[in-house]
Amino acid sequence: MSISDVHDRVFKALSSAVRRQILDDLRDQPLTTGTLCTHFADLDRCTVMQHLKVLEEADLVIAVKRGRERWNHLNR
Repeated sequence: MSISDVHDRVFKALSSAVRRQILDDLRDQPLTTGTLCTHFADLDRCTVMQHLKVLEEADLVIAVKRGRERWNHLNR
């Protein structure tokens, strides 16, 4: 993957206010996907998951499964 592709993914991820808010929410501590969903009451779980996928593809968020929970970490 070229550096241009990497930059495109990052800029695409940062273009959404919801994704920027997710990054802000993860700044201080990792959160479960369920907890993040409660921060966006106007969005359903699938939509939040789609936003998280874009952030993961841009290598801005790392998701770790622990049992039934999915913990999302800011990739620093």
